[in-house]
Amino acid sequence: MTEVHGHNVLNLLNETPMSKEDLHAHVAAEHGQDTRFCTCQHSDLTLDDLLEFLLSKGKLVEVDGKLATNTERVCHH
Repeated sequence: MTEVHGHNVLNLLNETPMSKEDLHAHVAAEHGQDTRFCTCQHSDLTLDDLLEFLLSKGKLVEVDGKLATNTERVCHH
């Protein structure tokens, strides 16, 4: 099982906003179906768990059906 840091998802969506469905397909193609995610505060998150967390913190926004990074709310470490 692969664990990917949430910052990688934020960086991807900053460069290329995409729908949740497209993001799921991208993650599966790049890292596999069983990929788990971690953040500075959490680990062993599914992609849906990660997205829920990032949306709740205002680090992601959804505009016209696409997820995009809110760069003003992203930590830089």
